Amino acid sequence: MSLRDGVTGNMSGFELEDEGSTPSPAAISFKFATGISIDSTNKKQAVDFEVMFIRFVGAEIDERSRVPAGLFCAVSQLRWSDGLADYEFEALTELKDWFNVHMHSPFDCLPRDRRYEQAICWFKPTAREHLERAWELVAILERNDVLIWTIRSRKTGYVHYEDEVQIFARPYDDVRLIL
Repeated sequence: MSLRDGVTGNMSGFELEDEGSTPSPAAISFKFATGISIDSTNKKQAVDFEVMFIRFVGAEIDERSRVPAGLFCAVSQLRWSDGLADYEFEALTELKDWFNVHMHSPFDCLPRDRRYEQAICWFKPTAREHLERAWELVAILERNDVLIWTIRSRKTGYVHYEDEVQIFARPYDDVRLIL
């Protein structure tokens, strides 16, 4: 099983990249030194690039978290929009159903609490099958003119929930800068 690379679309394997949003092809040729990160305080530090959490976002800003809404919000909006072809609706429904069976909602596992309102979900890089299906959702969204960005980060924030597939966390201030 292989995944599409977020920058090149390459299917030969999933390779983790520097944190931040997916750059344009023109920006790919300009990279910072490998192994160096500059955080929000402008401190340089050595970085372990092996663990990069992944978040897919659309252009809409979520009212509660005040950051770009995630992949499943974009899917939900598209599923119920006018003019979506039947086969695309069925594909989105099938993928949504797959995620409902194979991924827990943090909201189902946590008590109702205001402190979770600003939290967002990130895929773990080890959730390969989930990421593969997330890329299928991205492809359907983009075919229907819904732009999706891929965000990668070493840090997620204050973790409220975690399982083998995802982390649900309220972003640190410096993480919010890349969202």
